[in-house]
Amino acid sequence: MPAATSPLSRFLHTQTQARLALMGAARGLPVELEPAKASGGPGDVRIGPVFIEVVTFAEDQKLQDYEKFRQNCRVHLLTLDRDRDIYWEGDFPELLNGHECETWKKRTEEAAQQCAASGAAVDVLSSAGRRLTVHPGTAPPGTTLTGETVESDQGKRLLGKVRGKCAKTQGAGTAWIWVEDHSGLFRLPTAFAGMSLAAKTDALAALLGPLLEEYVHVAGVVVSNVAHRRLPLPRDEDAPRPAVQGFQRGLPIDRVRETIVIPRRIVLPEQTSLIARMCDAEAGALDWALGKLGVPGGVTSLLADSSTSHRVSPLWTP
Repeated sequence: MPAATSPLSRFLHTQTQARLALMGAARGLPVELEPAKASGGPGDVRIGPVFIEVVTFAEDQKLQDYEKFRQNCRVHLLTLDRDRDIYWEGDFPELLNGHECETWKKRTEEAAQQCAASGAAVDVLSSAGRRLTVHPGTAPPGTTLTGETVESDQGKRLLGKVRGKCAKTQGAGTAWIWVEDHSGLFRLPTAFAGMSLAAKTDALAALLGPLLEEYVHVAGVVVSNVAHRRLPLPRDEDAPRPAVQGFQRGLPIDRVRETIVIPRRIVLPEQTSLIARMCDAEAGALDWALGKLGVPGGVTSLLADSSTSHRVSPLWTP
């Protein structure tokens, strides 16, 4: 496994390797973790004839930094609310450095004191003009605090990440690139996250498909989002396109996974079929694992309604 930048990245990478190995073993296929590459050094996982290299797509550092800053601001405002009949609404400031942040906090402390003493609302403006207002009394329903919109070109980041993995695996022989998304690409309030499964499938195929022409050793690219909670679970959904497919699957007990499979056209239909079947039947792999652990009934015993209709994918071969 290539060196990761943090313990969390290493954990997420290893977690994906284990998940893929489980999905393969559930189909009765031989599984090898960190198999040797033709060019030397270990790969990530081999399932039957399919050699898979894993890419962990983490959240943009800018988004992480601002979210941490925003939470810090929220905690600070909550401390100012104590023993005062006041509430806040408006905008958190833009990302501030240490000195700027301390200045902003001091101004909010002064505003809270002034509001509590006078009974009048007080505004606090950031350097960029973002307005935060402290009011006397109890916050009415619908009162909100909003953060700055942090722009991040997730498509450009994803393309660069996958292109880098394609380049690094050129000496490894035929390989699939499996992207495990931990960036929020599928769930954050973005235009992409709001698309239908079919539109997401088309968008990722348009973005990443050209890499298959550029790197002839890559058999295909799979993008799978980290499963997030949703209750009730939506129905399973397929988005079959002319040469690619999207899968949405509910997983025990309150998780949803969306996976987009972008194979090389015509080449290696057996491998494409195997990848597609693994994506379709991940819940079945969990059932198999629970059975191995001695859980009677497997997944069915954990769910009130585990019925899933049988589907046939255009990527499958007999």
